[in-house]
Formats: sequence, C-alpha cells, structure tokens
Amino acid sequence: MLPTPAPTSPPSSPRPEAVAAENHEIVYPAPPKNSSSAPFHVLAALFDKLQNERKPEKRRKLLDSWFNKDRERAVYGLKEKNLAKTYIKLIPLGPRDPDAIRLLNWKKPTEREKSSGDFPTVLYEVISKRSSVIEGTLTIDEVNDVLDELSRNMGKSDVQSRLLQRVYNRSTPEEQRWIVRIVLKDMIISVKETTVFSVFHPDAHDLFNTCSDLKKIAWELWDPNRRLNEEDKGVQLFRAFAPMLCKRPTRKIEDSVREMQGRTFIVEEKLDGERMQLHKRGNEYFYCSRKGKDYTYLYGKHVGMGSLTPYIHSAFDLRVDEIVLDGEMLVWDPVSERNLPFGTLKTAALDKSKRDYNPRPCFKVFDLLYLNGMSLLQKSLKFRKRNLRACLKEVSGRIEYAVEYEGRTAKDVRERMNDIIASRGEGLVLKHPDSEYVLNGRNRDWIKVKPEYMDNMGETVDVLVVGWSNCCSTNLFATNSKKAGNYGTGRRAGGVSTLICAVLDDRHPEDDDESKYSTFVRIGSGLSYADYIWVRQRSWKTWDLKNPPSFLHVSKRGQEDKGDVYLEPEDSFIIKVKAAEIVTSDQYHMGLTMRFPRALKIRDDLDVSDCMRASAVLEGLRSEQKRKLEDDDGKPKKKQKRTAKKISLMPEYQGIKVKNVEIETDLLEGMKFMVASDPKSRSGEEDKKQLLQLIHAHGGSYVQVVKADPEILVVYGGASTPYDIKLIMNKGICDIIKPQWIMDCIARGDLIPMSKKYFFHATERRQQDDDYNLADDDEDEADPSASGSPVRDAEMKESNITEGEVEEDDSSMADWFKVKDPSIAQEDHRGDADSETEPDSDNEDITCDEDANPDEDGDDDWIDVKLSQARSSDVAQNGSEALGDSHATPAEADGQGRMGENHDAMEYDTELIFRHLCFYLDSPVNARKHDMTVNPKNEDALTRSFDKLSLLITKNGGHVADLDKPTLTHVVLDKRDITRRSELIKRTSKPKRRHLIIAEFIQACLDEDTLLDEDEFAP
Repeated sequence: MLPTPAPTSPPSSPRPEAVAAENHEIVYPAPPKNSSSAPFHVLAALFDKLQNERKPEKRRKLLDSWFNKDRERAVYGLKEKNLAKTYIKLIPLGPRDPDAIRLLNWKKPTEREKSSGDFPTVLYEVISKRSSVIEGTLTIDEVNDVLDELSRNMGKSDVQSRLLQRVYNRSTPEEQRWIVRIVLKDMIISVKETTVFSVFHPDAHDLFNTCSDLKKIAWELWDPNRRLNEEDKGVQLFRAFAPMLCKRPTRKIEDSVREMQGRTFIVEEKLDGERMQLHKRGNEYFYCSRKGKDYTYLYGKHVGMGSLTPYIHSAFDLRVDEIVLDGEMLVWDPVSERNLPFGTLKTAALDKSKRDYNPRPCFKVFDLLYLNGMSLLQKSLKFRKRNLRACLKEVSGRIEYAVEYEGRTAKDVRERMNDIIASRGEGLVLKHPDSEYVLNGRNRDWIKVKPEYMDNMGETVDVLVVGWSNCCSTNLFATNSKKAGNYGTGRRAGGVSTLICAVLDDRHPEDDDESKYSTFVRIGSGLSYADYIWVRQRSWKTWDLKNPPSFLHVSKRGQEDKGDVYLEPEDSFIIKVKAAEIVTSDQYHMGLTMRFPRALKIRDDLDVSDCMRASAVLEGLRSEQKRKLEDDDGKPKKKQKRTAKKISLMPEYQGIKVKNVEIETDLLEGMKFMVASDPKSRSGEEDKKQLLQLIHAHGGSYVQVVKADPEILVVYGGASTPYDIKLIMNKGICDIIKPQWIMDCIARGDLIPMSKKYFFHATERRQQDDDYNLADDDEDEADPSASGSPVRDAEMKESNITEGEVEEDDSSMADWFKVKDPSIAQEDHRGDADSETEPDSDNEDITCDEDANPDEDGDDDWIDVKLSQARSSDVAQNGSEALGDSHATPAEADGQGRMGENHDAMEYDTELIFRHLCFYLDSPVNARKHDMTVNPKNEDALTRSFDKLSLLITKNGGHVADLDKPTLTHVVLDKRDITRRSELIKRTSKPKRRHLIIAEFIQACLDEDTLLDEDEFAP
C-alpha cells in the first residue's frame, strides 16, 4: 500500500482566483486611478508591522491607513531552490561559500542560525552582509512590472535572473525579503482577506462571497460611498460563489436537536463526494467546486459534451431556462449498486467508453438557489426544496435528489444514524426548515452529525499542532519508559514523530486580543511517512524556555506539553485526532488529555480558526462522558426499582480503625496531620491507611478535613495535583509535606529538619524558616529507601522515568531538527508549587446543575453521569474533575471493558503497534462457533489466511480474542466473504461499537509502521 500523500497545500494557502464559465468573462468597472506610485519600501514597512503586530484591532488600523491592490498574475515558476541558485550567481557566491551552502540548505536548522526553515529570512541575512543599498528606489508600479515579467517568462531562467538582478541592485535587503515572499506566496502577516474586507468596504465580504474575485472587489468598491444593492449580493449565473457550510457538530445529539427550536427538521445523509454547484442556461452548463475550481471540462459544457451533461439535460422541466443547483458529485457503480470512494471521481468522469456498466458521475442535488432570473437565497429551505422537486425529475445513477427524512427528536436522529452506519455512510446533516441560504455561512441552521459522537467508538477532535518534543516522556502511566517518539526510528529517522497539540482557549477572553491556545495532547502514531516529511518542512522555531511562545498556555507540572521547537499559529495546521477517551491529566494546561490518541489525517481543508475550542471539549464532558444507543428492539427500558441506600460518609472522609494499633513511641506527639491519597495510584487508599496507622503508632493525631489551622500538616505524595490539594495550596495556610519526612523520622527515631526536599508545597511562612533552606545532605544517616513505603516506591519509579537519559539518534536525518539539549537549560518544576505561572486549568465555566436544563426528549436513553453533591462546587471550577473520580472511569462504572492491557496505559507502543488492541477474526471456524452462516466457498483458503493473520497480530503485540470479550476493539473480516458484516455490527455494538475492518488493515499498518485510519479499511 502506498503512503498517504502529503497535503497538496497548507491550511494557510491563498483563496482561489475568480472563476467564471467559459465565454462568460467577468466584466470589471474602470479601475481606480492612482495619482502616483508609492515607493515599495513603504509597502515593505507595512508588511513588517503587520507581521509583528499580534493585536487584530491594530492590524485593522494599519490596513486602514494604506492598501495594496495587486493585480491578477499567474504563477512565477520560482521556488526556494531556483531562487537560491539564482541569487548565488547574481551576488555572486562561490559554490563552497558557507552562505551559498546555507541558501541551498535553508531548511536545515543550526545552533547559530535560528532563522532556518524560512527562506526569505535566510536570504535577507545573506544579502544584508553584502548589499550596499541603503534606500530602495523601486516604486510599487515598478515592482508590479517586475512580477509581471517574471510570470510571463516562467521557465526562462536567464530572463528571470536579469529581472532579479535589477531587484538586487535597486532594493534593500528588507525589501527583497518581501518581494521574495510575494513570489513564493508566503506572506505570513497574519492578515486574512476578511480583515482587509472589514476595513476596505462594508460590502466587500458580501461581494467576495458571490464572485471569489479580489480584483473585482478592489476595482468596484474603491469608493466607500458606493453601496451594493441586494441583487449584487446574490448568486450570479455562471459565476463561482462560496457555498453555505454546516456548523461543526456538538458533542451531544440533544443539543443539535435543540437548535431546531422544537420544529420538525430535515435530516439528510452527509455525502462522501465533492461539493459542486451546477449552473444552467438553456443548453449551456457550468460546474464549479466549493473552492472555485472549474470542472465543466469534465462534466460537459453543452448537451453533446462531457460525462454528465448529455444524460441529465432531459431531466429538467421545459419551463426551466436558468437554474443554479447546489449538491454533491459522487461516483455511482451500477454493478455493485453503491457509491464508490471519492478518489475515483475524476477517473469515472474521464472515462469515454460510455459502457452501461462502468462507474459514472452522479450529481446528488439538495438545494435550489436561482431560478429563471430570481435569486432564492432569502427564501426558506422548505420553499426551495418544494420548488426543486418541480424543476427536475431524477435520472437514476446520473442526477438524483439527496435522500432526506423528517425528524423531531434525538431518537429519530439515532435511528437514521443506525441505517447510515450499516450502509457505510459518512453521517447526517440536520437542517432547519425555515433556514435561508447564507453564502459562505456556517450557522446553527445546518448542523452535521458524525457517527463517532453516537456509537462509543471514541473521541475525535480537530486540534492545532503547536510543537514537538525531543525530551523523555514523563508519562507515569506509560507501560514502557522508552522515548516518546521524538526524532523517530527506522523509516521515520530524522523526522518529527511526536507532535504537541492544543485547543483554542476561549474560556477567558484575553485583554490583548491575541488568541491563546491550551495544550491538550501529544500524538505519536497515525501519520504516514509522507505526512512526516511534509510536517518536517514547516517553519519550526526553537522553543526558548525563558521566553516561551506568548500564544500558548502550558502546564506548570511535568514536561509532557513542553517542546523543543514550536510553530506559530499562522504557520501551523490542523490535525484530526482520534482517541479511546478523554481523561484527567495535570500534564497539560487543559487539565485533560486523550487516552490512546492517534492522528487520522492532516486537515489541509481547514485553517487555524477551525481548531477545536476548550469550551467544546468541556461541554462534551459536562454533558455526557460516554453515549450508548437504544436496544436493538427499540423498546423503552423498564424503570428498575431501587432501594434507597443508607446515608454514609464518602470514603475520603471516613476515618480508620486504630483501636488495635499499638502505641510504639511519642515521636509525633502534639502534631496533627491530614493525609490525602494519590488518585492516580491504584493502591492510594491502602497507602493512606498504612500511613495513618504509623502516625497513630508514634503518637501523632490526624484529621479528615483541613481547616484554617496552620498547625495542621497535610501529607501528600502523588505526582499529580488533585483539585482538593490545589485548593489547599491556593489558600496558603497549611504546608503540604511528602510522606517521606514521616518515614525518615521514624527510621531515625528523631524529628528531622523539614528541608525543601520534603515539601510538596510550602507556604510563604514556611519558606522563611531556616530549616526549609538547609542544603540537602547527600548521605543521610538513615537510608530513605529502607522504609519500604509504597508511597516512596512510587516516587522512586517517577524518578527513574523522569531522569532517564535521552538516547541519541544516529540517523543522518536527525540533524534537520537539531536543537540544543533541553536538559541543560530546562528544569523540572513539578515540585515548585510557588511558580508564578498561571494555573493549569481555568474551567470556572463548568456547571454541574444537569437538572436545570432537562432533555426535551424523554425517550432518550443516555448514560447519566452524576457527580457527588459534596464535590459539585469543586467540579464547577475544575475541568479535570469533569470525569468524576479520576481513578474510576466511566467505562469501569458501566461495567464496560476499557481499552488497553491495563487501566493505567495511556499511549500506543511505537514498536509493538498492536499492543493494547484486541481483535476478533471472522474465520469460518469462529463463525460456526457463534451459530452464523458460513459460505463453504474458499473456506480452506480463508482459514489459512486468518491463521497467518493471527500470528501477525500476536507477533506485533496484539491479542486475538472471542466475540464476547469486553475489551474487544476490532473485528477483522476477509473481503472475499463479508456476508456476516451486518450480524457482526449488531453483536458488537454494545457496550460500545467496535471497528470493522478488512484483513488488509493489518499488513498496511505494518508497512507504514503505524496505526492507520480504520475507516479506510471498512468492509
């Protein structure tokens, strides 16, 4: 299997040029007249200010003062390598000159040159050593002329060299940097077209949505007093427009249904094809994609041309002369009678054999926008659909209506989703019947619903890549302590393999208007080799520990979300990540992270603004942690009779029985302790019990609740910071010591000075104490490890993990991302509770009053995740507690099998890639065992194939299990016999739906040395 191709364009790629049907040229008004041409250095100065200014309002003011209205121009045929060779000749530089080598290897970072990875900046630094031009003499008009000449002479290196020589002789290094950025179309000034539109003209955005043409906007709306009428803002025949989009899905189906305001809404299938608009006038047709690409040459301009137009012309009513339709272009296979994958669309459209049984394009129509000279954008969806039915008749396999249903409740949506899953569909779209069509809009009237939000197959989010790390993993839950991806091994040697990702932190608006991001998860699996090559070529910057990125919030504790290099948001990209579940973690600023995360794909169709928001993550946890479908029979469950339980104290407030504990010494007499257990430790409560017995045996006393008493010593030895401990720290009244102080005192038989090493958190009063500031003696009289404390054992394990040496990567590719050893400058502040950095998580917006907004659909049978009333006020302020008790997962509470070899496992194994996964093989033997029908054809071959598959799975860390195994994750079928597919879906949908895959998935993962997206291997 070939690697996944690298994205064709970065998320920040420019908008497409204006598109119109052939022979329907765009008519422009007379351009605005310039009294004179400004010097180019003025424009370069504007670019510098825009690049460095992070406040949106100030960027708008800069644009308001002056605009650059550039003309349409084709590509230049000049990339970084061509420009490097040209400048080496015109400067000139010798072939062995260090700067010549640096220009040719501009991507390669070094410790001396921090600008590596950004060619214009590298070029600027090389030129600035040699250029004698103090003030540039080129005007903007002259620069435009040079750019036009470069474009016209694409491929003629000698002509382009002479043009660039003129630029070199007449412009400063700063100006040349921006001219090269214009040539490379890599401006990185953090200004989108919407920002320019808002300053340029109040109607600019509306006009752009109807034509996608910047030139038309600049020439038609240069006068701010000229306003467009409503007809100018509507759809125009044979002009590409920006279509209406769906709102991103909510984490709870009831919330989406509630957006429909109690009305009967329209449910459409979300189609897996290419969004397409069809324009028709008489016998003439025009097809255009969502991004403005003209596909008329494929599907047919006239009745007698193309792969689609000749077959659908007769479908239109004779009264229809002009019409614009919105829909999805699919590939229909008449042999299998189903839609084929999206990737086969162009092949089917180019097929000229015209055989009846060959796959062909099929246009699925779902909206009518223009009819016989009238724009219908302002009409309701119900009106548009009613008229659509009267405009054309379906031609099977050529032009059809998108399948739609009526719905009113979340139950209706789930029932339709069951059908979609069984038919291998992508999802659903909910549409309000009164919705208007908003060009380039994305509002609550159209909401897409994905299967993964309904079938317990895990959590899927679109997150922003903010960095990658070369430090050792400090994940105490990892089952092995090897490096966390880092530079990569084997075929990934030298490339990025562990990405740090974040979500947009919208919980507290920032004063400086700069978007802030909150670290959330690390990704080390899922991307192909080709993807990693593309990722490696991004504009990475070295992470300065003393001056971290201003846009990024990181945790105070641990190093999981600290990187060696990072990406600015405008240089970054969105990645789609899937995981088993979201769990609490103090290793990330969100206070949460994803368990068993892996990348599904790079979303080059999204930009930074589409990043998942922190509030959306928290909303999902507040609503419901896990979801489940109704029983297959559709019957409502009977209410179970429950006997009221006897009121009792919560376990953490219950004391221990010390009646039979013998008093041994009076060492701790007069001291009061409050012992807190480690929620991340499986033996936390037992450790607490043993420690309380030791305190009692040596004369000390203990309390269950901390009051405002500075004499109370809180004892806690965990690696994380639970919310109750954090509250104590914030009050600053009581010190928090580690259990080791008590152990060492008992071992020595005397009270040891409380030096800094014995504190988890020290109050300001304690920090002024002489004992606190004593230097730690390297050779204590008593061996701390001799106590045998389980708490101490946990601390020793933590030390082994966090202090392990980083292995060297001998690959020649590793130098591409060579950065300074972080261990030299980076200190572990996990014990520094007095850090002045901001809190790990600010989730004050969470509320636990679930009863305040009861679900309208009383028949919906969803899992009810309730929190203890005793802790509800705490949870309201902390997102990490949204899961309830951090060591009692929802899966455990429901009696479900939880993914992983053990409950503490958090990440996939990069060596044994199937570790933590459990497979059922749909072999003939297993089928008969479960009373399912078996086709005797190819039975022996299938049996041998599954035997080999079983060996491959177990050899690479996976488990092969029976169908009723609670921890089952995958069901493997052979594509030669998928007759039991529907039955297997039904039998494995509870307690959560499993992945159904064909056998080729196993070998493909091994070939790519990573776990791939199961959806690509669905039977």
